Amino acid sequence: MAQQRAESHGIPYLNLSTIPMRPEIVTILDEQIAKDARMAVIQKKGPILTVAIENPNNPKTIDVLKKLKKDSERVDVFLVSRSSLEVAWTSYSTKKIDKTEITGAVELSEAVVQDFRERISSVSDIGKVLNEVSKKNASGAFEALIGTSMAMGGTDIHIEPLKEGATVRVKIDGILYESARLDPHIYNLILSRVKLLSKLKLNVKNEPQEGRFSAIFADRQIEIRTSILPAEYNEDIALRLLDPKFLLSLKDLGLRKDLEEILVLTLKKPQGLILVTGATGAGKTTTLYACIKFLKTSEVKIITIEDPIEYHLEGITQTQVREKEGYIFETGLKAILRQDPDIVLISELRSPDAAEASIQAALAGRQVLSTLHTIDAAGTIPRLLDMGIDAAAVSSALSASIAQRLIRKLCQNCKTKRKLKDNEYEIMSNALEGLPENMDAVKIKKDSYVWEPPENGCTECYNTGYKGRTGIFEIMEITRGIEEKILTNPSEDELRDFAHKEGMTNLKQDGILKILEGITSIEEIERVLGTLNLNTSK
Repeated sequence: MAQQRAESHGIPYLNLSTIPMRPEIVTILDEQIAKDARMAVIQKKGPILTVAIENPNNPKTIDVLKKLKKDSERVDVFLVSRSSLEVAWTSYSTKKIDKTEITGAVELSEAVVQDFRERISSVSDIGKVLNEVSKKNASGAFEALIGTSMAMGGTDIHIEPLKEGATVRVKIDGILYESARLDPHIYNLILSRVKLLSKLKLNVKNEPQEGRFSAIFADRQIEIRTSILPAEYNEDIALRLLDPKFLLSLKDLGLRKDLEEILVLTLKKPQGLILVTGATGAGKTTTLYACIKFLKTSEVKIITIEDPIEYHLEGITQTQVREKEGYIFETGLKAILRQDPDIVLISELRSPDAAEASIQAALAGRQVLSTLHTIDAAGTIPRLLDMGIDAAAVSSALSASIAQRLIRKLCQNCKTKRKLKDNEYEIMSNALEGLPENMDAVKIKKDSYVWEPPENGCTECYNTGYKGRTGIFEIMEITRGIEEKILTNPSEDELRDFAHKEGMTNLKQDGILKILEGITSIEEIERVLGTLNLNTSK
């Protein structure tokens, strides 16, 4: 009946039984006034209120709405049933709290997360904890999901709708693990809570929406990026957990000693363009932030233009792309250069105009750092030339191109050791041919050992056999020889072969060296780079 009434009045309908009520929001309106007017305040975003009403023709409802509209920039109205209002009104009977604005944050104490950590020994335990929590307090299921994922070191949470309910998958060390099944009621509670926290439209279900909110954990604030996507049965939820603990220094990235020395020398140059390449999720942004942390001093001005700002860094100026307002990478970079920065970070070169502006900024004496989507370091040159950038400008402006991938590290508590097989020795030794003689690296022998994960893992790694991630890298330093080679408009293969002759090591070689050091396994390198092959130098 309420739905029919909503349609006849042209007001969107809402079922409040699927939405967790926040007492500090509901109690913005006095209890007696709300009940007399048959209405409730259900959301507040700055000067914008969202209210639920039972009957738009009720004179008391009309009077209260007029007063709210005077005090607010906008009042969004939904029509609800009587039982829905009673759900909202239960907030008045809860413990009295201060009337504050919605914070867009979930608060989790260190003790709570530690409790979750102690109750989880494998990924499947997330589902058990969620079921236990939801039986006692359905609205607490969302906090439990965030807390258990954080306890396991998760970076992403995917809630994927089914015909009935939803599946939860948590990404740990770059791998998605199915961890729970949600019944329809809990799924709807979580969906509504995510939308409220992220300040998204509750009644929009057929359009993608993006937002963000925070999780306050002990002494740090974790930004959570939200993406809602219409799917076959309901809305798909993807949450990216941006924990500042993942902000690393150069030494923590996983660079070999010789590669770290090359990068440090390149970063110390007063000008030039440094590009970090790799697929989405390869850790490019983490490397850029590590470079900025290394360069940051009180003597230099650093400005970034990002889409979006993933981590907040003190002591630098960070700006975010706002396409609707015309603040895009190209125009943003021009505005940034008027501020006379020493160092500029551009989160991605997405267009020829952005690439051209970055090249010109580097030629004008700035140090510019950015990312580009190419397979390896050598691929950056043809990509820039394909964008229409002059070869001479690329040759003069580019300082280094860095390619990287993220690999899982073996759990040091339970990894197992075995001798190399004959065919593995052949493949690896051939791949490592041509390494610089003076490079400080493990030497491969026929009786060398490799390590691999056990079948079931241990409690330290939640039975996965892996714990944590690191990077594998190749750095193409733009030497005088490579500068001259760029001017000949070389193919990617020609440039790659020339760079190897100049002493560059590739991703595969770095991966094999990490296998021999016991950092990772053969299976993990093959998962990331593909099957090791004797006949390729890539």
